[in-house]
Amino acid sequence: MARTDGANHKPGTACLTLDVEPDYARSQTLMILDRTQPFFQWVREEQVPITTFVTGQLIEQGHPILEQLQSAGISVELHGYSHAVSGFGTMCSSHAEEIQRGTDAYVKRFGRVPTGYRAPSGIVSAEDVRLLDRLGYLYDSSIFPVRRPGRYDFTGLPNRPFRWEGLRLTEFPVALLTSRVPAGLTFTNLLGPRLSAIALARSAPVPPAPVVIDGHFHNMFTEAQALRTLPWRLRVVYSLGRWSGGLSSLRSLIENMRRRGFIFESLTQTAQGIASGQLPAVSMSVFEA
Repeated sequence: MARTDGANHKPGTACLTLDVEPDYARSQTLMILDRTQPFFQWVREEQVPITTFVTGQLIEQGHPILEQLQSAGISVELHGYSHAVSGFGTMCSSHAEEIQRGTDAYVKRFGRVPTGYRAPSGIVSAEDVRLLDRLGYLYDSSIFPVRRPGRYDFTGLPNRPFRWEGLRLTEFPVALLTSRVPAGLTFTNLLGPRLSAIALARSAPVPPAPVVIDGHFHNMFTEAQALRTLPWRLRVVYSLGRWSGGLSSLRSLIENMRRRGFIFESLTQTAQGIASGQLPAVSMSVFEA
């Protein structure tokens, strides 16, 4: 399991995040967003703090999911604009139009710049993080500290908060289940909630660095018609997760993590409580690889 420092420590803060986008694992459909009521009921009953990253397109359209998120007390941040990841490029590409257009839609709706950002599929570049810093974002949570062939290689980056050298922007990487597997609900569905909680406790950075978990509504609910349109590899992964995972698996994961000492907090709240100047500065040379 991946560790940053320290020998034995108790787990600290965990931040559950969800990416809310106009597709079902790359299949273009919004139908899954109509099946989320059990999720909101669970959030209210269990008082689980959550941060969502919503695409600018959904914000611009005024999709009802926005009011549902806000009425449940869930933080709404930005997840690019269109989520058209098939042509999104790599860690060396500029995604300035996606960021700017999404930011404009957010500002028009909420009257302020978003606090946090997550790039679609975690594909972010040096130019992107510089733009986020200029626009006034407090934090980014795009980095999955793993290698995704043809897209990015962030294996050399920390799995704890840091700031980019020369910028004020704080980076909150997604946590790891193993050295090669990020803490996404896609993978916790396959591994199971108990083993996932154990893995997260073992790989967690030393507190107060948070464990950031990434997920989507399609990790909790299934749209059979959309599932059939996915590439076969994704179809296999999500079909397996359909039987072993879902909302019940997420609920069990949270319960298992709480039993292991994790305290859940909104990622936006966590970011607002950390002084970026006190975090280690990391060079952007990783983007030149």
